[in-house]
Amino acid sequence: MKGFKMKQEKKQFSKVVIIGMGLIGGSIGKALLEKRIALEVVGVFRRKISLEKAIKEKSLSGGYVDDYNEALKGAELIIIATPVNTIMRVLERLSKEVKDREVIVTDVGSTKKEIVDYARQFRSKFIFIGAHPIAGSERTGVEYSKSGLFTGSICVLTRDRYIPRKAFARLKSLWTALGAKVDIISPHQHDRFLAFTSHLPHAVAYALAGSESPDMAKYMATGFRDTARIASSDPSLWADIFLSNRGNLLKAIKVYRERLGLIEKFVRRVDREGLRKTLKSCKGVMDAVRKED
Repeated sequence: MKGFKMKQEKKQFSKVVIIGMGLIGGSIGKALLEKRIALEVVGVFRRKISLEKAIKEKSLSGGYVDDYNEALKGAELIIIATPVNTIMRVLERLSKEVKDREVIVTDVGSTKKEIVDYARQFRSKFIFIGAHPIAGSERTGVEYSKSGLFTGSICVLTRDRYIPRKAFARLKSLWTALGAKVDIISPHQHDRFLAFTSHLPHAVAYALAGSESPDMAKYMATGFRDTARIASSDPSLWADIFLSNRGNLLKAIKVYRERLGLIEKFVRRVDREGLRKTLKSCKGVMDAVRKED
């Protein structure tokens, strides 16, 4: 009985379709196949060369070039792993292609409210559940994907009153099987939190990198490289994320500028004690973060 139960748990979906095969999409595909969570994992691509690369990386069991009709046949779960600015276009396309109202459609976008609000109009076509696995790196290609990417990470799922409990439970179970700890919050909360914990750090890293000049490169020590590392991320991808969550990001930037302004004030006044207290307060936040690790 124990062996039978494990076998049943692993094969949670008969067919999963992934649209968008970068770091996240590729890592999901690899994990689904290696952990036998899905019997079949297929992708939809615009170019044949991208399909061949994903197959070579063992992120898929098969795929199609711009053929949604064939790709979606028999699919139980569709994962949209494209950049934020294209997710709504994909949802529009799926609303015309999906033939089964019980199909679960989810995404992995770094912003949620705009996407979840848009997807609500298609609730008679399919079941949409907004998701965001908080994992990855500054590298974005499928060649950097790995099946263990989500182990120990947080995956946010956003609940909506239109989502059937069974469908929500299935998607939650999938992310748990991928090794993630699932956190359930509203799309609004997600975007407010991530503005501070992810989007602001990227904005700061880009600004920090842009404050330097190439002739300083050999003098950039570990501190600079660690702090500015994520400025190596895809500029187009992050420009879209910033704009998708612009209201929350602007609030986060304001708070950051106030804190940086406080440091500037004490430096300008040569106020060592004021500066030390401010830096100690900032350090306290990171001390608390490390206790959570």
